[in-house]
Formats: sequence, structure tokens, C-alpha cells
Amino acid sequence: MFKFENYEARGFFGPGDATKHINAKEILAVTLSLLRFEEKLWVVCAFRFTDGGRRPGRRHGRGPASSSATTVACYLGSIFERDTVAPATLQGYLTPINAVHALMQMERPAVGPLLVALRHGYARANANISGGLRVKRVPLPAAALLRFANLGLTTADAGLRRRLAGLVMTGLTFSRPGGGANLRRKDVTLTGDSIKVQIMHYKHGARTDRERILINLQRRSGGRDDAFFRLVHMHLLAIAMATADGDQPCFSPVGDLRPLPTDVATVWMREAIYHLDFHPPDGGMYAGHSLRACAATSDRSIGGELDACAQLMGMKDKSTDVVSASYVDAPFDADDAARELYDRYLRVRR
Repeated sequence: MFKFENYEARGFFGPGDATKHINAKEILAVTLSLLRFEEKLWVVCAFRFTDGGRRPGRRHGRGPASSSATTVACYLGSIFERDTVAPATLQGYLTPINAVHALMQMERPAVGPLLVALRHGYARANANISGGLRVKRVPLPAAALLRFANLGLTTADAGLRRRLAGLVMTGLTFSRPGGGANLRRKDVTLTGDSIKVQIMHYKHGARTDRERILINLQRRSGGRDDAFFRLVHMHLLAIAMATADGDQPCFSPVGDLRPLPTDVATVWMREAIYHLDFHPPDGGMYAGHSLRACAATSDRSIGGELDACAQLMGMKDKSTDVVSASYVDAPFDADDAARELYDRYLRVRR
């Protein structure tokens, strides 16, 4: 949430645009994008119907629930200074602003030529501070995920083991970060040689009413190495033996039923990377979705079919185009870690 103080947005608006100054009172509307939908309605209505409901409140010459394109430009200036938001994801910060204004029958401020120019300027500035190269999210190598599993099997830190099991489970089941992290005890059925899982469709930090994905995760046959299965099975068995509530998230401390945020997988991954001291390639970065890309890339590298991968990933209409374009890194070669991870799915399909 913004503090109530003057804010200066540095000029990447395009040629000829002066540096903009704005009072924090004018940023009230755009801060709504940081709130839940119900809170947005409450705040907008509370300020919209000030002065006894007779007319919108007027302070500093503007309606408190309205904002201008310049206001939004300054808001994006604050986002730029965080240095955590890629240009391609800016729309997620603009859509809530427009939605709340449209709901209140006001003109949408986050549209128009200035915002188009601003987004181009944001992209240029982002490229300049990163040396002209855009940092790209890359698949986590299967070999790195295998190291996560082995660390989880050997560490004496129960919390670290739980978090590593969450990363491995997310990678094994092709899940989005939020779906893997928030798997519940009642979503899992254990046998000696399999883990039957229902993955709820989980996107943008919330479960949706889309059809669930059912996965029968089997142990590799013939006594072959399967550190991934052993770690996840051991952890889930411990959760079951603790007689945890059915809504207990499998990768939260027992008794904590609060859903985990989507970006928790990224935090867990950075912790594991720190412990194992390895780094992404130049120009690349690892984030929560790197696990999903690891699954698609590794499965494809050992001969997995795109349509089966799309089904396991829960793609709408089982779109193979999205899998191929956004998740599969074709130059990756198959290795023993990829086979240990995903040949169980090939065996099921044969």
C-alpha cells in the first residue's frame, strides 16, 4: 500500500514528456488493484458516497475514486522502481484499475495512447537496466530437481524436507505453482507403489470450477532409482499418520489450513538453489513456473507426446500449441534425471 506522501515517477513516458509529480491522495484508486475484489468494492463505495451520498466527495479538485492516465502512469513508475515486474505482465496491474472504474460507471483510466507509449517506454527502460537483454524464465533442469529430491531425503530439517517435497510434487504432476503448493490431504490417496492425486485447477491464486486433473503417480518398476517418488511418498505418509484435517495443505505445517500464495514455489526454489549453490544460465531465471516447464520439457525430451502433456497440464481444450510455445524448450536433451522423473508416464501409456 502506498504511503501518503508525494511521489515522483521518473520519465519513461516517451520523448517530450516532462517528469510527473503526483500527490498520494490521487493514487487512491490505483491502490485498489492491490486489494481483493470485495475490498475494492468497499473502498470505492466508501469514498464514492462521501458527503452523505449527495455527491461524490471532492478533494484537491478531483473525485476520490477516479484517476487519470497520468495517475496510472505514476503508479507504473512505482512498479518499475520495484524491479520485480516484467513488461509482459503489466496488464495484470492495469486490468483491476479499469475493472473497478467500469464497475462504478467511470471512464477507464488505464487505456489510451499515453498508456501504450508508457508500456513501450517501460519495456525500453527494463531492457536498459538489464544490459539490453531480457531475462527469460527457463525450465529448471531435471537434474536440479533430482538434487532437490536427494537433499530432501538426507536433510534433518523437517521444514526444508516439506518444502522440497512440495517442489518435487509440483514438478512430478505438471502443476502450476499454486496448484502444487496447495494440494490438500484429501486430494491424495496413497498405496505402496502409487500416489493417486486430484489436482484442482488453480490459477491466479484461486481455485476455479474447471474440471480437476486425475493423476496416478506410480513408483518406477524393477527397483530402479526413484528419489522423487520416495521423498513425496514419505512426506505424504507422515501427513496421513498425523491424522491431519482433510483440508490440510500437504506442504504447510500441520494445523495451518491457510492457502499458500502462488509465488511460494519461487521462494522455496530460491532456498533450495541457495543450499545447493547452482545458478541459472546467463540471461535466464528460475521461478515457480520453471517447474511446470521442467515437466513439459523433460517429458517431451524422452519421447512424451504433446497431447498427453497438455492433458496432464490441464490446458484448456488440451491445447498443444500453448505447451509447445510456452513450456517446451526443444534444445534440451534427455538425461537420466529426466527419465527418472517422467518415464513412469511413458510406461503408463504403453
